Amino acid sequence: MFRTYLKFATRTFWKDKFYTLLNIIGLAIGIAVSIIILLYLQNDLTYDQHHVNHNQIYRLVTNVKGPGVEFHTASAAREMAPMLAEDYPEILSFVRIQGIGRTLVNVPEQGEESLYNEEDWARADSTLFHVFTHPFLEGNPRTALREKNSIVLTETLARKYFGDEEAVGKSLLLFDAKENFTVTGVIEDLPDNSHLKFEALLSDIQPREFATRDGEFVSEAIWNPDVYTYLMFPEGYHTADFFEKLPPFHEKYIKPFGDQVSSELWFYLEPLADVHFHSVQDGDQPQGNYAYVYAFGGIGLFILLLACINYMNMATARSGNRVKEIGMRKVLGSSRKALIFSFLGESILLSVIALLIALAMVAIVLYATPFNELIEKDLSLNLLENPLLLSGAIGISLLMGIVSGLYPAFYLPSLSALQSLKGAFKSSASGIALRKSLVVLQFTISIAVVICTLLMQDQIRYVRNQELGFNREHLMLVPIQDTLVQNQIPYIKNEMEQYEGVVSTTVSYSIPGLSVGNQVFQVEIDSNLTTQAFRTFFVGEDYLKTMDIPLLAGRDFHEGFAGDRDGKSFIINEAAARALGWYQPEQQGAKLEDALKGRLMFFHGEELGNVVGVVRDFNVSSLHNAIEPTIIIPAGREGGVFYMRLKGENLPETLEYIQEKWAAYDPNHPFEFSFLDERFDELYRADERQSELISILSGICLLISLLGILGLSAFTAEQRTKEIGVRKVMGASVPHIVYLLFKDVMILVVVASLLAAPIAYYLIERWLQDFAYRTDLNILLFVLAGLAALLVAFITMSFHSLKTARLNPVVSLRYE
Repeated sequence: MFRTYLKFATRTFWKDKFYTLLNIIGLAIGIAVSIIILLYLQNDLTYDQHHVNHNQIYRLVTNVKGPGVEFHTASAAREMAPMLAEDYPEILSFVRIQGIGRTLVNVPEQGEESLYNEEDWARADSTLFHVFTHPFLEGNPRTALREKNSIVLTETLARKYFGDEEAVGKSLLLFDAKENFTVTGVIEDLPDNSHLKFEALLSDIQPREFATRDGEFVSEAIWNPDVYTYLMFPEGYHTADFFEKLPPFHEKYIKPFGDQVSSELWFYLEPLADVHFHSVQDGDQPQGNYAYVYAFGGIGLFILLLACINYMNMATARSGNRVKEIGMRKVLGSSRKALIFSFLGESILLSVIALLIALAMVAIVLYATPFNELIEKDLSLNLLENPLLLSGAIGISLLMGIVSGLYPAFYLPSLSALQSLKGAFKSSASGIALRKSLVVLQFTISIAVVICTLLMQDQIRYVRNQELGFNREHLMLVPIQDTLVQNQIPYIKNEMEQYEGVVSTTVSYSIPGLSVGNQVFQVEIDSNLTTQAFRTFFVGEDYLKTMDIPLLAGRDFHEGFAGDRDGKSFIINEAAARALGWYQPEQQGAKLEDALKGRLMFFHGEELGNVVGVVRDFNVSSLHNAIEPTIIIPAGREGGVFYMRLKGENLPETLEYIQEKWAAYDPNHPFEFSFLDERFDELYRADERQSELISILSGICLLISLLGILGLSAFTAEQRTKEIGVRKVMGASVPHIVYLLFKDVMILVVVASLLAAPIAYYLIERWLQDFAYRTDLNILLFVLAGLAALLVAFITMSFHSLKTARLNPVVSLRYE
């Protein structure tokens, strides 16, 4: 029986090769996209779950709230974990991790000139490999970080330094630490779906001196979070039990300093698997966005639906040619059940063929194109090692086959043998209405996705080109990596500014959009002191000039003012002036100069300093966030990053000059630089990446819809061949005939455009909620998306329409 069904289906497919090919291509594209999206979602939704004990691991995060101050940070004080572990035996283990920033490394094995600047290095407790799962290629995980000056490398870094030789036992010289570290382990590279990323781990989290005084613990230490802290509890442990036991700990260690500053500190536990999507802490690793998970999952379902609609449309459109066949099979004894299985079998067989083609498509996309680079992931088609992917791919294929064949399988066999032999379905109004509804649904989905894509791109262009309050163009950043350079800053400034390609220079310990810290100050309000948190910049001379930040009131820092040398002069932005009540623009007669009467000091300061200037508001982070109160302070010792404002002309010559001069001042480090506009653009790289991916998916949505239009246009032209012959004999022109054939589809696309607009508006409004600054929705883009859909639908139909319209009327009238 199965062989008979298979043979019959094969003959049916071969008879209608064009429509079979269209169906297979549509289904294959739908399955291929679904597999890729399944891989993408699996990667995102299983963040950090590769650790064997991930259900037992929690990150300790800190929240602080006081008068004028509130912050939530992903870190905790380094003293916290050992103290908790001592008081709470349910903590099986803990690990603290502290990033160490840029690290200059020398590899003695490669000779004296083997210097590398590394970024993602950290210090960690020796317990890290007890808590987290990192497969070792060399060394022992239990002892790898136990000894002082030990270092564990990832596989890529070990091969970079030592090639194919064994790395364990070899030495690395860290210039900043001025010590040799011995390699005690090599681990596999971290998977990309790990929120905590590093390339090397050094042993020892150093204690902080101020945490104890005269042998007694200082409560304030806990109020200074500085390391990522992870606690491991027994399996099935209820964290509520942990917090119930916290009051004595809080009373003993946290409350003393809190009472002094009228503030509260509390912490809570984030399950490791929730960190990527659910954490909202400052200073965190890059976070996931559930909006994109929903978007990709939704678009994947839409694409599957579009492919199924294509099949249903083709099946119902061509059913008129098969109703007599159904009648004959009924007369010859086929039951309704047998016919249902026959039609479902055909659609499932097509979907299985499409699955094989889809797997080949996915392999090509993942291994022969830069797709993984585009989405910055490492997706792979490992069906045998990934049972979820294998079952998902098969399940998607079978589901598509069943859904696609469901309507024709149940409707057509329901016709009586007499109706079938008369070809009753050919003139069925219900069949025509169904096809029109499916076409409208297809184009509604496609146009809505296209509109969302255009609006996302418009928003990303807006944030990338938005005025930030400073000039980020041609601003070169060079890290200051040695005290030798710090001691020569005035001479370097003078020499660089003598060159015609350099406009001005300065230094700062912060980079807007990338590394701007928060500090708490005491502010004088109505003769009383209150606390206020500020975004804080420690800067050198000519910072405002070099950054091109407009000074709205007061003065800039100058060497000749005593307060500018001893940290008692401050420049604030408009947001800070408003937050402190020193400038109320809504009040009549309010002037920014009033803020120059303000006084403040560092939290532990002993003497109030003065606000000497107010600058225009500028963005210190991405436009996802609103402008915050910001304070600019003269650095006691200039360092951090050397800024150079360059002219736009002759950049290669200017860069060559700067590199040559810098090498003379800093012979111990390789020359490195970046441009602020490029680094600022990285803030929107995730949004841009997702937008590009959604653009590709929207194109696929439209392509599948057009495959359906291509098939339907061929069928429509074929069905109306004789009618067209009569019209031509009666004098109808080719353009008029093309219009007649396209008119119905044009109306359907217009209806779909009208339905798609509110759907797209709702979706894009939800997405834009993540931006503090957003462009106005461009209504023209809604219109353009609809016109584009009309145009491509017209072009798609034109091939068959023109071919039929140009037929000799004699041939047309003899058709059938």
